Amino acid sequence: MVCFSMTSATPATANSSTAEHGRRRHVWQSFNFWLVAFTAVYSLISLAALRVAILSARLAQQSADASIATVRAWLDIPTVKFVYPLPNAHQPAAPEFSLTVENLGRTPAKALAVTVEFAFDQQATDKQFTGCPATNLLRNPFLVAGPPGEPFTFPIGRDLAGKFAQLSGTEDSGPSIYAHGCVRYYDVMTNLQRVTEFCVRYWGGENYQMCDNSNLME
Repeated sequence: MVCFSMTSATPATANSSTAEHGRRRHVWQSFNFWLVAFTAVYSLISLAALRVAILSARLAQQSADASIATVRAWLDIPTVKFVYPLPNAHQPAAPEFSLTVENLGRTPAKALAVTVEFAFDQQATDKQFTGCPATNLLRNPFLVAGPPGEPFTFPIGRDLAGKFAQLSGTEDSGPSIYAHGCVRYYDVMTNLQRVTEFCVRYWGGENYQMCDNSNLME
């Protein structure tokens, strides 16, 4: 009798499948590693590029704002004063308040609206004003750049006019009269509304003092 010995190939196939699976797993893990690494690097590069773009945009905006600021309208109040007209035999003289609005910019301002309020005060400390007054409105449709500026004159009410006789003309001593107001306008470069606020304290005679607050030009 002849006997044939047959060896099963199953273990070899199993070992081969395990090795192939391990190799594929290693390749997949390597692929995932490099994919994560690439994604991280790409994200960092994108973030850096975004920051550079934001910084560039800010610098460009600042440059544009600076360029506009050099040519847009800037309204200033170079002179303010109380003026007494010539006396009238039929009507006692009452002072008027006069101011000059000058455009320091290189382009015109439009739709000017000038408002002013007056206040009699006997305190040593400066009076505080909040916001722009709505009284004594005067308008001007257009103001070109450069001197000599545009004068505006406001009458003083009779009640307040009688207080001028109490002014001593000495700073920091006795009563005073405030003139506080705003010049609102649009500059033609941006069509944005701008405000110039002013405040002056009058002690009498030629003694004027600018307020510590409420004086700004935007």
